Amino acid sequence: MTQPEVTVPRTVDIARWLWVAGALLSAVRALVVLADRQGLRDQVRQLDPTLFGQQVEAAVNGEIVLGVLFSAATVALYVLVANKMRGGRSWARVLLTFFGVIFVVLGVLGMFGVADGMAAAQGLTVDPLEVALSALGLVLDVAALVAMWLKPSNDYFRTMSVRFVMPPQQPQRW
Repeated sequence: MTQPEVTVPRTVDIARWLWVAGALLSAVRALVVLADRQGLRDQVRQLDPTLFGQQVEAAVNGEIVLGVLFSAATVALYVLVANKMRGGRSWARVLLTFFGVIFVVLGVLGMFGVADGMAAAQGLTVDPLEVALSALGLVLDVAALVAMWLKPSNDYFRTMSVRFVMPPQQPQRW
């Protein structure tokens, strides 16, 4: 006897796409930072003023390559876990919740730091584009968290957890 197909609720689909959008936005934010080649040079020189021109350029190139690779891996991982969450895997929902809450808390603290002027007081430049992208990412994370834990989502994960624990039995053939 086979079990009837379970329809993925809209809230779970929305949460998945919000997580994917948040990961892509995070990659865009990283690329915006990596595109500021002069800013990267200045950071490298500040860390080690004894470096020569070619050494600074090599360090900047390495930072850009590693940044792009890390961003791509992060997006791929988020897409994988978001797809597992859509498939009803509770561990994926818990993992996304864990990281989502951390990112929301850090995002809120960062926004307060910008609004309060703490970043500027410490000599950090505040790029309006970065602030806007961070605020958008914060909204996406909160919306994804909420969508994952609404009643239709909870009902879906409860149903799916039973299916994973007790899979449908195949009819015996004699």
